[in-house]
Amino acid sequence: MEKCWFALAAGAVSLIFLPVLPHSSYVLFLALVCLLLSLKWSMLRPLALFLMAMSWSVYHAQQYLNQRVPSDIEGKAFRVLVQIDGLPEYTRFGQKLRVKPLSLRSQLAYDLPAKSHWQLTSDKIYPFRPSQQWQMTVTLKRPHGTASMGAFDYEGWLLSEGITATGKISRAIVVQDADWSIDGWRLQLRERFQQHFGVSTGSGVALALLTGDRALVPDTAWDLYAATGTSHLMAISGTHVMLAAMAAAWLFIYLLKKFPFVFVHIPMQRLRLPIVLVVALAYGSLAGLSLPTLRTLVMVMMSVALAWWQREASIVAILVRSFVFITLWQPLSVHAIGFWLSFIAVALLVLWGGWQRQEHQWLAFGRLQLWLTLALVPVTLCFFGRLSLVSPIANFLAIPVITFIVVPLDLLGLVAGLFSPDLQMLAWQGATQVLNGLNSALTWLVKLPDGQQFWVFSPLTLVFLTLAISVLLLPKGLLPRYLALMLLVPVGFRLPEIADGSLRLSVIDVGQGLSVLLQTGQHSLLYDTGANMNAGERIITPYLRGSGVRQLDGLMISHNDSDHTGGADALLSQIPVRQAFYSAIPEGYSLPTSTQQQFCQAGQHWQWEQVDFTVISPIAGRYYDKDNNRSCVLRVSGAGYSLLLTGDMEIPAEKILLSSQQPLASQVLVLGHHGSQTSSSPEFLAAVKPQLAIVSAGYRNQFNHPSPSVIERLTTQHIAIDNTINQGTLTYLLSPTSSLQKEVGRERGHYWLNAP
Repeated sequence: MEKCWFALAAGAVSLIFLPVLPHSSYVLFLALVCLLLSLKWSMLRPLALFLMAMSWSVYHAQQYLNQRVPSDIEGKAFRVLVQIDGLPEYTRFGQKLRVKPLSLRSQLAYDLPAKSHWQLTSDKIYPFRPSQQWQMTVTLKRPHGTASMGAFDYEGWLLSEGITATGKISRAIVVQDADWSIDGWRLQLRERFQQHFGVSTGSGVALALLTGDRALVPDTAWDLYAATGTSHLMAISGTHVMLAAMAAAWLFIYLLKKFPFVFVHIPMQRLRLPIVLVVALAYGSLAGLSLPTLRTLVMVMMSVALAWWQREASIVAILVRSFVFITLWQPLSVHAIGFWLSFIAVALLVLWGGWQRQEHQWLAFGRLQLWLTLALVPVTLCFFGRLSLVSPIANFLAIPVITFIVVPLDLLGLVAGLFSPDLQMLAWQGATQVLNGLNSALTWLVKLPDGQQFWVFSPLTLVFLTLAISVLLLPKGLLPRYLALMLLVPVGFRLPEIADGSLRLSVIDVGQGLSVLLQTGQHSLLYDTGANMNAGERIITPYLRGSGVRQLDGLMISHNDSDHTGGADALLSQIPVRQAFYSAIPEGYSLPTSTQQQFCQAGQHWQWEQVDFTVISPIAGRYYDKDNNRSCVLRVSGAGYSLLLTGDMEIPAEKILLSSQQPLASQVLVLGHHGSQTSSSPEFLAAVKPQLAIVSAGYRNQFNHPSPSVIERLTTQHIAIDNTINQGTLTYLLSPTSSLQKEVGRERGHYWLNAP
């Protein structure tokens, strides 16, 4: 029987590993064949169940892909009647909200799917309220994110949330107000917090712990909690629901122990279960019964029900059944980071409750922190590429503070508001002050030397790491501990070394911007830093760390446009740079005093591991009419290959280069100005003679890069074209001994990245 449950679980999880989706009916047919054959050969029954669960998950994934907005209406403005879903949020770019489209109000050849959900933004501020109906003029595009090693998979997150389109609101009119709802009440609480506390990290977290509303928690706070491994505690989550339920059950049983005759009729263990369930339901309801909270509540209910009616079932069996129920109910949940973090944390709390030893409470609590920290290591590394070494200490401090001080004060304030608004504000003010003190302590911890470690592992390496940690966490005697050391051996394998004379070129997918990493055997240079802080911190820096770069030997900022400099400050705060080159005095970013600095100038040359780097523009004494044309132009060459990087150089600067007799011929050309029609003239392409042209630009960008006229020029001259829009991060190995080797970011084995 247990094999069958594990087979169902594996079938649901298999969705994560599919590079393309097979047709669900074919998988179901194979499942039915195996099921019939299992009547004679019972060993086939687990395989049949595996295929049945897989076909169910594949069907839902295909339904999602089919519900995405069609390509032919992307970028077209149209009117639609929508219902506000959940709470609107405010960002530095305006409002952000989710809606459920109800009906089209424009003549448009689009059959609106019944289960669509869109995420929209607006530059204007509208009085959106949950469950209201609005008529909006919107412009949509299909879900699309960057595809780069170590970066947050935005496209996968949209998939896990069931969001079938993103877009912008240009006009909106309210059509129907909403009746009372939990989400409406939660929004009122947010507004009350804003009115009394303004913008404060402590009050934002206090609200998140009360209602699950994270809108008032600044990004800097989330960075602090990620650095200390305490993110899972700072809003209503699976971990928190379980901790609150267990704390309430412990308190209730403690009080009942004063009346021992109660346990004559009802065993203590059975009495604890309904208390856990009631508290979990009540606390989860405060979060508006959002999908992540519902998944946690389903797991709690399944665990309680099986423990109540099937006491002979093991803890592991209960967890596996809960996992199967959740994943079959919401198959796309397996793509959600929060699902795995929440499930693992809740599972560990349940296992800890069943396996805990007879030992002092503080020792048991410390052991629990170690369990949580170790168990979440593979998931944290998989999704965030970082590991907090201070996490056990931070959690040992934060869990009791949050669970036994902040949350009770939050709930006390909620109840006190029925009688005295002043007492309510006093309780919430106390919660805010406690959180401010906790944040100060966490800030001190994160500043400890080597408090954080950054690694980006391959999927196979993460599997070995997970197995090793599982061996360590299992109860003593089930498996020998030395097996963990054997499983850790493959974890130490890193990227192959780059041979002398070879060059690894990575055009990083940063959206509408440019960032190129050049690596030789012992040195690395980054050319430009993308368009914003997010690119520098969450895309480029993880990619550098995953590529083995801990220090940049060179940073070249081609010119001062923000789509080339936007990520510089975030990058420089995390990666040291020995020497920086730029074409103009830095604007929009600042370089550390420890970094050597100089202007780019034609004739600068150096060599790393038999690879030559030469700056060929700007040329001293020549006039450049604007910053784009002053871009640093870098030519990199080795035995049998060459590469040209031109920044945003346009045709006037190309003419200057053509007349300067500089060496231009290059095997690979990163197109100037993201493929704009103002660059890459026919004469310039004829002089460079590239075999391959690479475009770095954003999906559906407002500039229409790359220009169709440039693409036509390249096609006419039989030049191959790669681009980050459709392919993600592009990595090439150029070497004297072999032809160009290429790796494509969107071909890393995820069906949602490869879907047409």
